[in-house]
Amino acid sequence: MFNKLAPIFAVLLLASCGGSSSDNETSPEPPAPIEPPVPVEPPIYKPVDENAKLAIEREDHSLATADELIDFSLAQTQAIDQTKFTIIEQLYDDTDQISWHPTHDSAFFSAYLPEHTFPALSSTHHHNGSPSEVGLVMVGEQRAHRYAAMAANLLAVDVSESTIRFTRSLFAWLVGDQNAKRQLNIVTAHVPSKADSWYFPHNEKIREWLSQNYSDNYTINDENSCDGEELLGCLERQQPDILLISDIDRQAQGYRAIEQAIEYAKAQNIPVLISNYRRGPSEFLAPLYRYMGLSGSNNYWSKHHVIGADVNDMKKSDFTQVNQLLENLRSDSFDNSVLAGCTGNFIYCKTDEFEQAFKTGADWFRESAINLDNAGINPFEHDTWALLKAGVLLADKYRQAIDYPIEFDQASLWQRAMFADWVVNYSRENNLAQPDLGEYVIDKNLVVLNDNANYKRVNTVSERQTISVPYSGQWTTTGWYVQPGQKITLTRHDNNPASLQIKLNYHRSNTNRAFKHQVYRGPLELSQQRLSLTAGDSLSFSSPYGGPLYFNIASNDSELAVDVSAQNVAKHPTVTNFNDDTQIALFEKTLANTELPHVDLKAFGAEQHLRRDRFLGAINEEYPSVKALLKAIQEEHINAVYTLAGFKVDGLALAQSLPKDVQLICGEMSSLPDCLDEQLHIRRNIQHANYDQNAHCGSGCSGNPWDSSGNISPSGWLDNHELGHNLQTNRLNVAYVASENRNNYVDYSSRAGENSNNIFPYFVKWHSHYISHGNSQPLTDGHTNHKDVFNVFMSDALQLTNDNNERVIFDRQCKLMPDGESRYVAPWRSNDYAAYNSYRMSFYIQMALHFDKQNIQGQLLANGFSVYTLLYQHSRIFGKYADSETDWLSMRERLGFSQFPYAEHASYGGKTVSHIPGNDFMVITLSKLANQDWRPYFDMYGLYYSDLANQQIDLANYSTKIPMGLYLLETEMPDRSMTDNMTFLPLNPNDGTTLWRDGSSPKECL
Repeated sequence: MFNKLAPIFAVLLLASCGGSSSDNETSPEPPAPIEPPVPVEPPIYKPVDENAKLAIEREDHSLATADELIDFSLAQTQAIDQTKFTIIEQLYDDTDQISWHPTHDSAFFSAYLPEHTFPALSSTHHHNGSPSEVGLVMVGEQRAHRYAAMAANLLAVDVSESTIRFTRSLFAWLVGDQNAKRQLNIVTAHVPSKADSWYFPHNEKIREWLSQNYSDNYTINDENSCDGEELLGCLERQQPDILLISDIDRQAQGYRAIEQAIEYAKAQNIPVLISNYRRGPSEFLAPLYRYMGLSGSNNYWSKHHVIGADVNDMKKSDFTQVNQLLENLRSDSFDNSVLAGCTGNFIYCKTDEFEQAFKTGADWFRESAINLDNAGINPFEHDTWALLKAGVLLADKYRQAIDYPIEFDQASLWQRAMFADWVVNYSRENNLAQPDLGEYVIDKNLVVLNDNANYKRVNTVSERQTISVPYSGQWTTTGWYVQPGQKITLTRHDNNPASLQIKLNYHRSNTNRAFKHQVYRGPLELSQQRLSLTAGDSLSFSSPYGGPLYFNIASNDSELAVDVSAQNVAKHPTVTNFNDDTQIALFEKTLANTELPHVDLKAFGAEQHLRRDRFLGAINEEYPSVKALLKAIQEEHINAVYTLAGFKVDGLALAQSLPKDVQLICGEMSSLPDCLDEQLHIRRNIQHANYDQNAHCGSGCSGNPWDSSGNISPSGWLDNHELGHNLQTNRLNVAYVASENRNNYVDYSSRAGENSNNIFPYFVKWHSHYISHGNSQPLTDGHTNHKDVFNVFMSDALQLTNDNNERVIFDRQCKLMPDGESRYVAPWRSNDYAAYNSYRMSFYIQMALHFDKQNIQGQLLANGFSVYTLLYQHSRIFGKYADSETDWLSMRERLGFSQFPYAEHASYGGKTVSHIPGNDFMVITLSKLANQDWRPYFDMYGLYYSDLANQQIDLANYSTKIPMGLYLLETEMPDRSMTDNMTFLPLNPNDGTTLWRDGSSPKECL
C-alpha cells in the first residue's frame, strides 16, 4: 500500500481537547493551514479556557461560564474551518469548477461529527432551479482512518472531465499519496451490476472508468467476489488502497456479515468509500454511516445537484450561522421582531428572518443531537463531538435558569430559553432536571415568576412486561413514567424482528402557543421519538422534562409484541383495562397519593393522554367520582361512538356489540358473515386523544392524536366531534358538484368536513342524557337549526329575487347566502371552513329521524340513529368487494349496485367503482335500505347525483318515494322517543304557501 499523509483530523482533535500525540510514526507533519481568501479575516478567539474542557470532561456546565463554553465552541469551529480549507485545497488541486448531477436515484448528507466529517462537494441547485447547499460527497478522518461517502457513484453517474479530476484527487486524499492518481489497488463489495438492475450497472461502469483513467495501473477484484463474509478475506489478501462499498445486500445477510471486515479496514487504515445507489441511505450500511457521523436523506424529489461550483465557495465556513448565534448569545443580542412571521411552534418556523437570526445556527446543534439520539450515542462517552458537547452544556446552563413565564420583551431570556429547548440530547444518562416546567405540569394561570412549577418525585421501580399493539406502526402507553433528570435503562428480552421506538410525551407541536400568545410558559418541544431499542439490546437515557413513556412498535411480520424490562421508572396513574377493578382501584390510589402530572387511559384501539388537572377537572355532579368518570369514558364516549360506526367494543365480539336489528338488516343488505366480520369492521390504528393546556389548533383539533384544551368530557361535543373526525369516510360525505359536472366523479367535492362527524357528538349527547343517565327534561343543541333548511328550500320554492331580479336564498336569520342561485348552489358551493354547517349537518340528523321506527328490510329499526351504523357497515362491505373486479362482479347486485361496472365507466374519471362519491353511494344505499326512492330527500337538500345513480334507482322500481319534508326542530333535540312526539312538515317545490311552525316564511326577508 502507499504511504499515508498525516492524519490531519487527529491533530485537530488533540489540539482542541488538550491532548498530545504519543505515536512514534515518522509521517511528515501536515502542511500549515492555508487561510481561505475571504474579504474579511476570521476573528481571532482567545485560547480555549481550561474550564470549558473540564466541564466537558465531567459533563458539568457549572465548571465553566457561559462565555467560556461559547469561546470554546468558537475555537472549535475556527479550527474545523481551517482543516477543511486545507483538505479542499488537496481535493481540488487541479480543478477550479465542477458540475455533477447524481440523478434522482441518490441521497444527500449532513454531518453531525464536524470535527471529523464535512462536505467535500455540495450542491448548488435544487431541481426547481432554486439555490441549494447540501452535501453530495462527504469526507472524513478518525484516528488516521480516512473515509468518504458519495450521493451516487462518481465513477458511474454523470461522469465528466471535472468529476474525473475530482475523483482521482479524492482517491489520492483517501490513500494519502498523490501516486493514487495514477496507480490504484481497489476492492469493491456489494456493488450493483447490470444483472441486478438495468438502471445500476455500477460494477461494469467502475471497471470501465478505471480502464479509461488508470490504464493498466490498477488492481481490482472480480465482481461480487468480496461480498458478505468474503470481504474480510479479500481485504487481508489484497491489502487494497481503497475499499469501495455499496449497499446491495443480495443475500439479505445484513451489516453483521461485513462488520468484522469494516473493523479490520479501520484498524489497518484502509480507506472506505461508500457508493450509494439507492434513493437514500440504506439500513444495510447504517452502522457505517453512523461511524462517519452522517445522516442522509432521499434525493428523489429534491434532485439536488451541482452546476459550475466554484472551489472557493467550497472552502467557506460551514459554521457562519453557528458562529453568529454563539456571538449573539454571548452579547445577549436578539431582536424578537424576527419571530413575528412565525405562525406555529418556533422549532418549525422557517421564515428567512428567523432562520438568519437564530434557527439555522441552532438547528446545527439540534440536528446533531437528534442524529446521536437516533444512533443511541451518548456523546459524553466519546472523545469526539466537542462542539456539540459544549452546546449541550450551554443549553444545560440556560435551562437551569429558566423562570416561566418569560415575557416577549425579555429578548435575551427568550433567546436563551429557545436555545435550551433546541439542544436536548436524550441519549445522555445525566440530563439535569429543568427546575421550572411551567404549563407542562400545571395550568398556565398558576405559572408565575420565582415559583418553580414542578412536582414531588416518587419512588421508582424495576419492572418487566410484554407490550403489544394490534397494528404495525402504532404507539401505546406502557404505564411507565420518566422523572426529570433520572437515568432510565430499558432492556429488550425478545428476539422478534419488530422495531421498537421509544416515545416520550404526547404533545403535538402547536400545543405550545408561545408563537401566538407571545408569552413563554413551557418547553417548546416535549414529545419526541428519537431513541430505539433492538431485540436483545439495552438502552439508557434521561430527560430534562420527564413524562409518560410510550412504545411505538412496527413490523412487517405478524409479531407486534416486545418483552422489555425497565429500571428506575415511576408508575403514574394509568388504566390499561377498564374492566379490571383492581387496576381501577390502583389508578385512584396513585392519583390521590402522588403529584405525577400526567394520566394515561387505554382501551382497545383508543387511548387518552391527559395532564392530571384535565382529568380531575371532569369530576363533577354528572361524574362524581373517579370510577364514575372512567366508566363514562369507556361507555358513553368510546364505546358509544365506535358502536354507532359499526365497530366492536372493547371486550365484546362484534355480534355482542351491535344492536340485533342492525345485524339482521345488514345481513339482508349483504350477508351476515360480512356484517359480523371482525377483520373488516375494525379500525386499523390506535386513536389517541390529548388533553392539555392547548390544542394543536383552536380549542380542539382533529388528527391522530386529536387534542383538546379542556377537561375530558365523555358526553361533550368537542370530544366526540374530534373523535368523529377520524371516522369520516368519503362514501358517507355529502359533496358539491355543478349540475353540468354531475356525471364526472372527479368533480364531486366533499362538503362534509365539519358536519358528517357531528352525528357522533349529537348521538352521544342524546344517548348520555336520555339513556345513560335516565333524564327526561328537554335537551337542546345549537350546532344545527333545521329552520335553515326550511328557509333555503322555500326561497327556492318562492323563487325569491332581489331588486335586480336576481335569485336570492335566505337562511333562518334572513341573511343572504352569497351564492343565491338555488338550493343546489347556495348552501353547498363554498368550501370555507364549517360553511353553512347548520344546514349541512341537518342532512344527517333529518336522515335519522326519517328512518326512526321504520320497517327496514323486513325488520323494525328501533332507533333512527342506527341508520348511521348501517351506512358505515355497508360502506365497508362495499369497499371490500370493490377492491377487485372479480369480487365486485360477484356481489354488486346483492349490494344494490348492479348497474355499476368495476371500471371504465364514463363517470368514473379513469378510476374504479371504489371511488364513488358520497351522494351516489348514499342515495342508492338509503333507497335500498328503505325499499323506497330516496332521491326526493337529496333533491330537497339540493344535492346532485349522477345519471348512473338514477338508472340504478329506476331499475329498482320502488313503489313509493320518500316524501319531501322536515321534522320540526330548531335547536331542541329529539326526546327519548325520537319521533313519537314530533310534527312532520311536508314540503313541495311547487307550493310557496308553506309556513314554518312560527308562521314565518323567507318571503318576509325581502
